Amino acid sequence: MQLEKIQHTLPKIPELVMQTLITAIDRGDVKVGQELPSERDLAEMLGVGRGSLRECLAILEFLGAIENRGNRKVVIRDADYIQRSISFVRVSNKPNIQEDFGEFRRINEVAIAGLASQRATEEDLAALAEAVRMLESNPDDYMNDLRFHDALAIASHNMMLAATIHLVNSMIADIRVRFFGRPDYQRRSQESHIAIYEAVRDRDEERAKREMDLHLKIVEDFARKYPDH
Repeated sequence: MQLEKIQHTLPKIPELVMQTLITAIDRGDVKVGQELPSERDLAEMLGVGRGSLRECLAILEFLGAIENRGNRKVVIRDADYIQRSISFVRVSNKPNIQEDFGEFRRINEVAIAGLASQRATEEDLAALAEAVRMLESNPDDYMNDLRFHDALAIASHNMMLAATIHLVNSMIADIRVRFFGRPDYQRRSQESHIAIYEAVRDRDEERAKREMDLHLKIVEDFARKYPDH
């Protein structure tokens, strides 16, 4: 395996490690399905610290470009996929993305609520009920909000929607939960989560879609009311 040693200049080391690996995959020096060397050997080959290397590998694993197999990591995606995924991450960090994110949620999550009302299994409903319970017991933990929407997307039984929602919510969590510390927002949001869950549980597709639409309007209302948050 041939890899170019990293030159310690800007940008940051993990990004340089990422680009070196992408270049090696693109050239065919590292092939899809091939095991990467151990962390120690890979860090030595690249001339970087293991901390920087681990940060890069963690990002690649999150993006689904590599996976763990035993004690080794295996490349499972080509360079084009990785580049597109990284571009998506960079877009998510741009300013003024709130409106785009709001449109994305409205188009996808209203549809998800409707599908979940038709397709949710008893196991899915139990997961949703548990997410609601966790929101009630610990309203300050924004991860419980993400868990609810992830569980709802899984209940749609459309894996493309579920995977996309999970990825986007993880990347832009700071946008969707920026009002979470406000008690008035938490109260209205929680009431809305319960209403969505109950509509899905009752197999009422139109009510589920309507309640999700109302839920997203709460976020929009607070965005207008507190534009600097």
